[in-house]
Amino acid sequence: MPQCYATRGAPQEIVCYRHSWKAEYRHGDVVYVPILIQVPRPAHPVSVVLVDRLDDIRPGGT
Repeated sequence: MPQCYATRGAPQEIVCYRHSWKAEYRHGDVVYVPILIQVPRPAHPVSVVLVDRLDDIRPGGT
């Protein structure tokens, strides 16, 4: 299920992301890095997290 966010400055502009993992090769090892993938906003988002800036969103949480 995607997580939806809006900024305090524009709470009506909702964007949604799903959490995923990307494999990367680092120093001889494969590591999995959490990433956010933007997805279409559902017609009725269940919950919207307000943040100061969308740049504040991290794959591990806000």
